[in-house]
Amino acid sequence: MKGWLASLGRNKSLKVLSLFLAVALWFAVGGEERTETTLSLPLEIVNLDPGLLITSEVPSGLQVRLAGPRSIVRSLAQSRVVHSVDLGGVKAGRHSIAFGPASFSFPRGVSLIRVQPNPLVLNLAETAVRTLPLQPALIGTPPEGFEVKGVKIRPSFVTVRGPAEELQDLKVLSTLPIDVSTLTASATMLTDLDVKSLHLTLKDPVPILADVTVVEKTLGRSLAGVQVYAAPQPARLSPQQVTVTLEGPFREMKELKPADLLATVDTTGLKPGRARLKVRVELPERLRVLKISPDTVTALVLKSP
Repeated sequence: MKGWLASLGRNKSLKVLSLFLAVALWFAVGGEERTETTLSLPLEIVNLDPGLLITSEVPSGLQVRLAGPRSIVRSLAQSRVVHSVDLGGVKAGRHSIAFGPASFSFPRGVSLIRVQPNPLVLNLAETAVRTLPLQPALIGTPPEGFEVKGVKIRPSFVTVRGPAEELQDLKVLSTLPIDVSTLTASATMLTDLDVKSLHLTLKDPVPILADVTVVEKTLGRSLAGVQVYAAPQPARLSPQQVTVTLEGPFREMKELKPADLLATVDTTGLKPGRARLKVRVELPERLRVLKISPDTVTALVLKSP
């Protein structure tokens, strides 16, 4: 006891000065004008079990209303304070985490008024991993005259991670809608998983590509009034016109007119008189004749004068 009392007698001036500064600081802070402010504290989730997944919405931060000496509050507002929520040891299920003064390490003199949201409600679910086939989802139709002939997704199977209860009944996964309404040729398009309201993520993130095969439709038409010509020697033909039914690429067929077709009969070596001749129609390579009606005509070769 005497030793302790003796120690108080040493360095008296230094101890008195320290006491004076402490008291002065206490009065300075205690007497400083108080103010209120709201801080947005980024929220950090730590120590979550790798076998669990948060399926509820997690706010990006907490809105914390506090009061305290103006200088301290201003300093807090200018600093980046992150609030961590430790989920170590927490099991699957619904959890309500309440925030109070003890939840934060604010400087002395700062008091907590409110926290939003409070409590923080988190749903934790056990996770599972499954490999499922991927199917394309198309929207729209190509412009007139074109059609989608096929779609190939790469990769055709994906491995996803998510809540076990969401994965147990899934048979297939869909892509995000792929718009084909402007395609007039085959194309490779970048897409992604359409997880809708599910909490699924790719186990190994990879680009998902859709190879969309678009072809021009085939159109069939019947063109009446196609003129028939005799060659190489002249002849009077009856009838002089036929109807040609043909098919080919949509755009070519849609614009085709009877005058664009060349229908002929071969009069090579014919003697004067009448003959029944087969009508032939010459077409571009991409077009095909289905029917000529009538397919024969009568040719009258006159005697030379």
